[in-house]
Amino acid sequence: MSTPPENIKGVMDVVRARVKELRGRKGWSGAQMGEQLTALGVPWNRSVVANFESGRRPAVSVQELLALALVLDVAPVNLLVPLDSEPYLVTPEGTEAQNSADVWLWMRGQRPLPGSSKAGERVYFAEAPTEAGRGERDPETGLYEWYEKIDSGGADGDRL
Repeated sequence: MSTPPENIKGVMDVVRARVKELRGRKGWSGAQMGEQLTALGVPWNRSVVANFESGRRPAVSVQELLALALVLDVAPVNLLVPLDSEPYLVTPEGTEAQNSADVWLWMRGQRPLPGSSKAGERVYFAEAPTEAGRGERDPETGLYEWYEKIDSGGADGDRL
């Protein structure tokens, strides 16, 4: 696995920095954050917090990420993606660095990552929930009926 250039952040770099920043804003010690996480069934302590924030613990599980977002009072996407528009690697290899603003919109279900095909966009939006619900699924295409409204510029046409 290649190492990204220093000016391009990867997922865990961002999560580590955001966790440390948000923990500091709350005024919590590592032990206090560990207590908060342990109360949710994620057995962290001061040592685990310190090891993660320093990079000695390289990653977190999805459950840990969700618990971190919950105790830090942020949406999970706000732990995963830098708040400023900057280069960001979605995967360690095989993808170009993306603008973090584009990644944020992708993770929020607002649009596919740049470079997606039109067919990829169609599938992407077919899987995104709407406030009104998905409607009925077409057995042939697997797409939900509300996508057809978007595709034709209907009520939710501004999503594309």
